[in-house]
Amino acid sequence: MKINIKTVADKAGVSTATVSRVLRDYPGVKEKTRKKVLKVITDLNYEVNAVARSLRQKKTNTIGIIVGNVLSQFYSIIAKSVEDVAQKNGYNMILCNGDDDPQKELKYLKVLKSNRVDGIILTPTGKNSDYINWLIESDTKMVLLDRLIDGVECDAVLVDNETGAYKAVKHLIDQGYRKIAIITGYLDRTTGRGRLNGYLRALNEAGIPRDDTLIKVGNFKKRSGIELTKEILQMENRPEAIFVSNLDMTLGTIITIKELGLKIPEDIGIVGFDDSEWAMILDSPITAISQPAYSLGSTSAEVLIKRINGEQIGLNNKPIVITLNTELIIRSSTKNVKK
Repeated sequence: MKINIKTVADKAGVSTATVSRVLRDYPGVKEKTRKKVLKVITDLNYEVNAVARSLRQKKTNTIGIIVGNVLSQFYSIIAKSVEDVAQKNGYNMILCNGDDDPQKELKYLKVLKSNRVDGIILTPTGKNSDYINWLIESDTKMVLLDRLIDGVECDAVLVDNETGAYKAVKHLIDQGYRKIAIITGYLDRTTGRGRLNGYLRALNEAGIPRDDTLIKVGNFKKRSGIELTKEILQMENRPEAIFVSNLDMTLGTIITIKELGLKIPEDIGIVGFDDSEWAMILDSPITAISQPAYSLGSTSAEVLIKRINGEQIGLNNKPIVITLNTELIIRSSTKNVKK
């Protein structure tokens, strides 16, 4: 026998509207009635048809999030914080690994659209602006996370990448370092570009000329940290310190330094962008820029759900950009080299 909401209502001796209210945990249903309906649901092993319900309501109570790298601790924390906010507000979450690949990003955007999610949180590659603008125009709610996209106007939650990088490099300069390399990420993305700008601002303020041989551009992944650190340390006149602009590449840098038999900070100083528990337990705990990863995700989810629910946000309800601050955590991966 096919079991549906009417079957449950007939068995419980209530209306289908009452069953619907119980399923949605709406107030206004007497506790005795609620318990009776729930017992019938259990006895009949009734499962709600989420697809049919979403078609009726034109809402799935599901949000999607596409992150740059699910293996990264940074994105894992973000995904957890988005899920926490979603669950608190009665939403489910679909997690997609965009892998900083424009084609994968586009594929997952289409998958989420076809699954009728109520909104999307995206760490963008910046390469799919036409499709993203189409999604926004078709009333798919969108929040950009950690990066902006040129030509796309929608809500975004970022950290102050330039100021964070500036603080990191200024700390190295204050310690007496003058020849400082940077391993940054994609320069066509807000994070890589902003962190390079902060590095250059600190050098310029200190009167240290730009040296393009000390600027290495990676892809924010551990492997590029390993490879680019090897390039830096094999230079004939290698730098005194390295600023590494994300957590995964910092790990790659530390691996290479140890493989080459060098010591931090005796042989080279290190400051990383983004902090981790493992950075505190190394022989020389790593000085780092701490960014609020959990708040990045939770704030993005809060903004998205408010948009889905039609709540007023910002001036005239126009797209907002929220920028969160970073903090310099000083440990012992640098030393005072002032002469």
